[in-house]
Amino acid sequence: MYCKRCKVKMEEQSRSFHKKRKWTCPKCGRSRMQQGREKDVRRERRDERD
Repeated sequence: MYCKRCKVKMEEQSRSFHKKRKWTCPKCGRSRMQQGREKDVRRERRDERD
């Protein structure tokens, strides 16, 4: 993941909270959270469209 402000590659924190991964920018210190999706959720949405 890259920082939106600096365009530098962010570092991942070793711990996660609420099933989310935390990334911090080494240059400006900005942090972001990334959450993974379950595969079942994507399938349900695809079935509804058809």
